[in-house]
Amino acid sequence: MQDDNFQPLPWSIKYIAGILVAVELLLQASDIGLLPNNELRGGAFIYGALWPGVVWQGWQPVYAGQGFIMLLSYSFLHAGLLHMAMNTVVVLGIGKRLGAVLSNKQLLAVYVISAIAGGLVFLGLSRGDTPVVGASGAVFGFFGVWKYYEYIARKRMGISLTPVWKFIGALVVLNLALYFLSDGLLAWQAHLGGFVAGWGLGAVFTRKIGPSGAGPQR
Repeated sequence: MQDDNFQPLPWSIKYIAGILVAVELLLQASDIGLLPNNELRGGAFIYGALWPGVVWQGWQPVYAGQGFIMLLSYSFLHAGLLHMAMNTVVVLGIGKRLGAVLSNKQLLAVYVISAIAGGLVFLGLSRGDTPVVGASGAVFGFFGVWKYYEYIARKRMGISLTPVWKFIGALVVLNLALYFLSDGLLAWQAHLGGFVAGWGLGAVFTRKIGPSGAGPQR
């Protein structure tokens, strides 16, 4: 008997997660010597990481358009398996939840736009020369959309918005804690930019769905 509450994982989320996993496994294979090139991660970071120096310190780009492409490419690279696994788990979990109300195109837009927004905010608030990698800007975009939907649903039903504010507060505390535990290596700016972008996209998508709250055609 089919479970009416079963929500399949959207193909867009499968593809995003698959790319994140595949890229990290390839770099891991290089790291441990399973590939002829054991410096693949370093090369991937040179070409794909988000480098503030390219924007603010006049560094010579290693290829044409790097200053623009890196705003998205950094989100598909990670510092290691654990880093990738944490971001991928969140993408899968929240992506499946959002799949009930967003189309695959919208889910892809959340990832791309939130990653770019996270990169832009990081560049706007940071002048260092440390590169940034990771899907966390996009992940916080998914958080932003999710919490906006909860916010608007609670507002329409006239019930307390406190759980939404508590969740956002918990994210702030978590970022502060991880920032100090990582000796300042946490790109909280990317998280901020991603979340704000996700919240804004939630507002846009909600207006398209309309007051009934019915999901889009897939």
